[in-house]
Amino acid sequence: MSRAVHYQFDIRLVLLGFFVALLSAGIGIGGGTLLVSILMSVFGFDFKKAASTSLATIIPISFIGSVSHLIFLPEIPPLRYYFIFIPTCVLGAILGRRIVQKRQNGWLKFAFSVFLLVISLRMLKIFDFPSLIYSGLYGILFSNEWLLIAPMGIFIGIIAVLLGLGCGLLIVPFFVIIVDLDMHEAITLSLTTMFFLTLSATIVQKRFKTLDISSVKSLFIPALTGAVVGAMISNHLPAHILKILFGIFLFIIACNYMVHETAMHHKLAGSVVNCRKGIKPTL
Repeated sequence: MSRAVHYQFDIRLVLLGFFVALLSAGIGIGGGTLLVSILMSVFGFDFKKAASTSLATIIPISFIGSVSHLIFLPEIPPLRYYFIFIPTCVLGAILGRRIVQKRQNGWLKFAFSVFLLVISLRMLKIFDFPSLIYSGLYGILFSNEWLLIAPMGIFIGIIAVLLGLGCGLLIVPFFVIIVDLDMHEAITLSLTTMFFLTLSATIVQKRFKTLDISSVKSLFIPALTGAVVGAMISNHLPAHILKILFGIFLFIIACNYMVHETAMHHKLAGSVVNCRKGIKPTL
C-alpha cells in the first residue's frame, strides 16, 4: 500500500513539473508562484520547504528555457542588460539571506499581490498606472540606465529568497513596460536571469536545510522536457498574444495571493480573539 501511494505521489510531481515548466518557458516566468502554492496545498509542504524546492526546480526550467529561446530567437536582447541586471539580482539574493530567517512575509505577499495586479492591468491595456509614475522620471533615469536597472535587480533578488520565486512575474513586465523590450526578448532575458538568481537563492535556502531533494529529483526531468516544449510554442506565438496570456496569468495569480493572504489575516485575527476570550475567565 505504501509503495502505491509513493508511486502516485511521484506521478503527480512529474505532471506538476512538466506543466509548470511548459507554462514557465512559454511566458518567461519561473513557475514559483504555482509550485509554492501547489506544493503547500496538495503535497502538504510547509512554506520554507515549498519555497526551497521551488527555487531548485526553477534552475533547470530557466536554463533549458533560456537556451531554447536563444536558439529559436532571431535576435537576442542587448548584452548590457545581462551584465547590469544579472549580477544585481544575485547581489539581492545574497542580501536577502540576512533577513530570510527573521521574515514576517504576510505583509510582503499582500503588497506583492497588489503590485502584480497593477502590472497585469497594464499588460492587458486596461489601466496604465506604471506609465503615470515613470513618465516624469523617464528621461532622467534612462540617461543612466543602471540607476533604474541595478536597484530593480537587487529588489528582485531579495524577493526571490523571501518568497521562493524566480521572479519572472516581475522581470518580464519590467523589461516590457519600463525598458520597452520586445516580449520575446524580455522572456529570454527573464529566463537567463532566473537561472543565476535561483541558483544563488537555492544555495542560500540550502543553508537552512529546508530543501527536499527527493521532490526535486521527481520534478527535474519533466521540468526539462516541459521547458523545451514551452519555448518552442512561445516562439511560434506573436508577441501581442504572449502579452495577453502573461497579463491574464498575472491577474489570476495576483487575485489568488490577495484572497489567500486576506483569509489568513482574518483567520489569525479570529484566533487571537478566541485566545483572549479563553484567557479572561481564568483571570
